[in-house]
Parts: sequence; structure tokens; C-alpha cells
Amino acid sequence: MVRSYLINGFLEAGKTSFISRLFEEPAFNTGETTLVIQCEEGIEEYEEDFWKIRDIHFAKIEKEEDFNPEYITKLEKAIKPKRVIVEFNGMWIRKDKNFPWYWDDPIEIALIDARSFENYSKNMRSLVAEHVRTASMVVFNRADGIKDKLANFKRNIKAVNREINVVFEDDKGIIKDDMDYELPYDISEDYLKINEECYIPFYLDIMENVDKYLGKEVEFTAMVIKAKEDEKMMVIGRLAMTCCMDDLSTFAFITDFDDAPGLKVSDWIRIRAKVEKDYAPKFDLHFPVFHVEEFNKVEAPEYPIIENV
Repeated sequence: MVRSYLINGFLEAGKTSFISRLFEEPAFNTGETTLVIQCEEGIEEYEEDFWKIRDIHFAKIEKEEDFNPEYITKLEKAIKPKRVIVEFNGMWIRKDKNFPWYWDDPIEIALIDARSFENYSKNMRSLVAEHVRTASMVVFNRADGIKDKLANFKRNIKAVNREINVVFEDDKGIIKDDMDYELPYDISEDYLKINEECYIPFYLDIMENVDKYLGKEVEFTAMVIKAKEDEKMMVIGRLAMTCCMDDLSTFAFITDFDDAPGLKVSDWIRIRAKVEKDYAPKFDLHFPVFHVEEFNKVEAPEYPIIENV
């Protein structure tokens, strides 16, 4: 098996610098024969002196149609690498690309210039989503001077990929670990009224930090997603557009009623509930459960799908 890494991001996102820094880390620079496949010509170049003393080789795939298992295998034959790093072209659609069958599942990392994120997110939202959808980590570099925006950046990424690790770096490449993520409500209050603008931030935060919500009462509107009329447990939540109308995600919670509420799928309800938690041993995961103290059936919102996450 060949260990593989896919480094994604738009032009000038810092992919070349990131790969160079990887090989400065002793844990990564282990002397294995490595093939770096470049899929676009960036501004920065790899320094020849740095690479010739290591067993690192380069190949290029400039045409999108050439990025396929057969062509990649052809590039590998002369080198027989133990490790492959793909410097991907951020304008290509990741989900349409396949890799040789003998590769391990690629470890995917997305690079984003924090200064350009708002512009790309506004004008190329679907491509940004493709960069992070299957990635294990996203690195926002050049994050100096925009600290007040980082919480929203993280929220946008987490809305697409809830398991992704989000990292911020300053202009010197030093990871910032002291960033506070402000919530659009006062977490110190015992009663939280969650409106539509707060719903996604609330969902993402409580799923990661359920303990700080335990015992609090919350109030919000949601749609019944899964229910049986003779059961007290059901799933309610909201749909959100993470990149386009063809790509909706469900942000749902488990609720516990004292009595079978007689609700059916697609009913809309306004609930007041106390936050409790349960544990899923299969996933070693604690998750919130809302014990419903009061609910009312309501009309569907004018815009039932949340667009701004």
C-alpha cells in the first residue's frame, strides 16, 4: 500500500509552503521515497537544494482529464514511492477524482487564505465546500488582524464537515491556540432562546461542548424529522444549505417527551426543553438530548431552509 496525502486549496492558498514545512518536521521527514504530484503552477517553487538531499521526486499533471488512476500509476512506475503527496488544483472537483486502488485512503488537508475566504465563500461557495467536505483538517493561514471573523469562518466550515479539525495560523505560520469563538447568544444564561440566526452556531457548539449546556433550558423551532405516534423519543431539526440548494444538510437533535406527543414527520413545533446528555459507546461520544417540557405545533417558517450558516 502507498500512503497518500491530498493538499487542496485555491491558487496562492499556501499549498507549496505547507508541503515544504511538512518535510521540515522530523516525524514526517523519515527518508521514505516520496512522489509529489503538482496539479497547478503556483507562485512559490520548491527549492532545489532542499529536495535533492532527500529521496523526493516531482511529477506534474496539468490537464484535469489526466488525473486518473491509470495516468497516476504510470507516473509512479519509474519511482516506486512509498508515499505520494498530491498538490491538488483547487479549481478541480474533488469528488469526481479517483485514485489508484492500492493507495491508502488519502489524508486530506485543505489550505485557505483567511484574507480571501469571505470572497471565495461568497462567489465560489460550492468549490470551497468541495475542498473541505472529505478533508480531515483545514488550515486557515494569514489569519492575523481578522480575529473577530474567525468564529464565523469555523462555523461555515463545520456546517459542511462537522468532523473536520479547524486550525488558524498567523503570517509566520505559528498555530494560534488562544482564539475565543464568540457565540451569537449569552452562554452564561440559564435560559437560551435560539432564533434562526443562532440555530447553526448553537447546534455546532452544543454537539462539541455538551457539558456546558447541561441543565439549561432552551427554546427553538424545528421540524419533526423522525417520529412514531406511539413513542416519546423523536428527532427534530432544521435543514441548512451548506453550498447550494442541491446540497442540503440536516442539523437534528434527539428529543424526549413525557408522553407520546402524536406528532408526525414534517410537523413544525416550538419546544421548550431542558438539556440532558446520553452516551453512544460505539462512537465513544456524548451527545445532547432535549427533555421537552412544553411544545406547540406551529406553521412552517416563511423560509424553512436556513441559508446563512
